[in-house]
Amino acid sequence: MEKQKILIVDDSEMNRALLVDILDDQYDVVEAENGTEAVSILSQHRTDFSLLLLDIMMPEMDGFEVLAYINKYHWNDTFAVIMISADDSPQNIKRAYDLGAFDYISRPFDPTIVQRRISNTMFLYARQQRLEKIIAEQFSEQEKNNKLMISILSHIVEFRNGESGLHVLRVNAITKCLLKQLTRKTDKYPLSKADISLISTASALHDIGKISIPGEILNKPGRLTPEEFEVMKTHSAIGSQMLLELPAEQQEAPIVQVASEICRWHHERYDGKGYPDGLQGEEIPISAQVVALADVYDALTSERCYKKAYTHEDALKMILEGQCGTFNPLLLECLQEIADTLSTELTDVSTEQGLKNNIQAVRGKIDYDRLFSYEKYTVLSRKQRHLQLLYIDSLTNVYNRRYYDEHFESAEDAEAVVVIDADNFKQINDNYGHAAGDTVLQGIAQTILSCVRKSDAVIRYGGDEFVIVFSNIPADVFKKKLERIRAAIDLLTIEKYPEIHISVSIGGVYGKGKTKELFTVADNMMYQAKARKNFVTIQFLSADIG
Repeated sequence: MEKQKILIVDDSEMNRALLVDILDDQYDVVEAENGTEAVSILSQHRTDFSLLLLDIMMPEMDGFEVLAYINKYHWNDTFAVIMISADDSPQNIKRAYDLGAFDYISRPFDPTIVQRRISNTMFLYARQQRLEKIIAEQFSEQEKNNKLMISILSHIVEFRNGESGLHVLRVNAITKCLLKQLTRKTDKYPLSKADISLISTASALHDIGKISIPGEILNKPGRLTPEEFEVMKTHSAIGSQMLLELPAEQQEAPIVQVASEICRWHHERYDGKGYPDGLQGEEIPISAQVVALADVYDALTSERCYKKAYTHEDALKMILEGQCGTFNPLLLECLQEIADTLSTELTDVSTEQGLKNNIQAVRGKIDYDRLFSYEKYTVLSRKQRHLQLLYIDSLTNVYNRRYYDEHFESAEDAEAVVVIDADNFKQINDNYGHAAGDTVLQGIAQTILSCVRKSDAVIRYGGDEFVIVFSNIPADVFKKKLERIRAAIDLLTIEKYPEIHISVSIGGVYGKGKTKELFTVADNMMYQAKARKNFVTIQFLSADIG
């Protein structure tokens, strides 16, 4: 059986030799002659060790400094620390415990006591780790459900705003990076790992109040008038109020309290010139301060219907120069310090690989009930359940051809129509069988659903062909949606058939007219795309047709 490994850190060679003699038979012992050497060893091999025996009085970096460093970076999540010293004053012992030490052994050493204290510490520490793991597993499912519900709520805002949920994911990632750097940099905000997770998760709800903003203001492609901007500004207070009007027992939940303060104050600024309350400096909760900076950075580096995206460098320059308001100087330092890693983090979220991961997370968790009615957030009645049987495709759980024929084909006020056809679908059926083909169609349908809004109708028109009917969507957003659908499907993998590559050809038409005539145009565009495969072709109509 492999021995547990112990790191002894003491500048006295004699003291180290005494401890090695006591422990060498039972443990694998590694030595470090000062704190700096210990930190260097732990930075590369900390997961190898079960215990650290740490002297206090040492040159270069004393034991308390080492312990503070370990605690700051949470290295003691994987090993226990016992302080060893000839000074057993209450002040030293209290300081050691405050900094995260598990036990304290005084010199001169008694071999029996040392062995027993180390054995007990390892046993108790291992037991504590097991208990923490059990507790973490018990709350894991609840945390997943919380995050899923928050994701659904935040995506409602994103879909209504004509954008994908990518903004929510990016703000979450930026918030987490900033908070981690902040805790490394200073003890001013004593945030635990649980606090960082809570704030990052709650950040997804920062714009929930935008549900109340009229669509013509929310999706206006140009600059807002002063009157329109005043309406837009109300979303922060409204979002907070929505959460504060939950039942009393839910209001007490930490996630609700943190989300409420983020909603209300993520547009406050450090100099007091933000809204809605004009809070200044540390009057603004640190959660709202961090999300405010994350929100501004992502807004600058993302394309919107009213602007192009700025580069990472330009966005950083604008924020540091105060062009976007004043922020906590400590947070600005953190932003600069994580600039390089942040760019990589967001690339992972924003690139197609990040998109693939998001799709896999969404698959199997789509709320198909949202497909069955355009009524706002209603529970399905018996009649609607009956209609579900009539109008939902049993294989893919999207609308079927009958629904299209009865609800869309004769409409005269359609706005945008898309036709999607799977590439090489016949070969997939021929080579892998119809079960594989069915799985491919299900994957395509679910991926399309993950890319569109609640108000958009996804229809399995027949065989491997799908139709999307969009309503009230800006032209530039429409174009991006189609490209996003194409890219997402191109990255799909089927677990049972990983060698199958799935792609689609997409034809779209944007412009008002009769659905039947728009469909004909979109179908022609699809066949043009089909000539190239895995391609999107769009026609924008200069005037209404029909």
